[in-house]
Amino acid sequence: MALDNENLANLDLDGLRGEIDDIDQALQALIIRRTKVVQAVGAYKDRVIAAGGKVKVPYRPAREARIMRTLVERHDGAFPKTALIQIWREMIAAGTRLEAPYTVALCRNAEGQDCWELARLNFGCLNEIVEFETPREAYGALEDGRAAVGVFPKPEFGEPMPWWTLLTEQSAVRVVSKLPFGGCPVGRGEQTEGFVLAAIDLEDSGDDRTLFVVSLSKEISMDTVRKKIADGIDGSAILGFSDEMASDRRFVLVDVPGFFCNRADAFQATLAQQGLNPESLRVVGAYAVPISEDALS
Repeated sequence: MALDNENLANLDLDGLRGEIDDIDQALQALIIRRTKVVQAVGAYKDRVIAAGGKVKVPYRPAREARIMRTLVERHDGAFPKTALIQIWREMIAAGTRLEAPYTVALCRNAEGQDCWELARLNFGCLNEIVEFETPREAYGALEDGRAAVGVFPKPEFGEPMPWWTLLTEQSAVRVVSKLPFGGCPVGRGEQTEGFVLAAIDLEDSGDDRTLFVVSLSKEISMDTVRKKIADGIDGSAILGFSDEMASDRRFVLVDVPGFFCNRADAFQATLAQQGLNPESLRVVGAYAVPISEDALS
């Protein structure tokens, strides 16, 4: 049984180490119990499949976001919150692997940058990471089921053939998470940001942002597009744009606050009121807002 702070102060070094050993044993017992519950979840899903039902990919980024936020909110003491989050990341990833092992697709951008550290931190040390030379190859692995999730570098302005232009109405693949969510890796990859793509349903985590791709005429300058979108949608940001060489269309990736996956028509009307008159507008994903550095300090 754990001692209170006053009694801890009365222990010698051997006594303190003994207390740590007792706590470690209790923690391990809880991990074993948690694993049995996870296995029961897997068995339940097997019964659903056997009965002819469908079970989703076990990756649930919105649920994970709620778990991580709760951990941070109730945490107290000197143990770093980022380390606490990483402990849970590994437990969730290991538990998910018990339900269904899955592969993580990874690709580089035009500058050769990848998100290896972010992928490993988010999906644990056990899940396989497969690197692809191009975003199109990584995206293809998601579409044909060779990979369950993909980690793609944050879009850069002016990059040729950005990966987000691959997100079409015909594909089930969407942006489902943004990384890092709860703290950056130290050293290599410290400044790296990325998005997770998967063919799963989008869920509201309680604090989210939604991604749209808007098709506009090239005759409208990007400065005008930025101003009118900012005026029409508070808190919005443009993450990238791409010109279609064979036509007069320009595609713009817009990031807006809130979970608005069923309101594409409303946003299209808003942009029309700003004089942009988009030819089309489609939802390409949504993600839980990452935990702020202030909350992690």
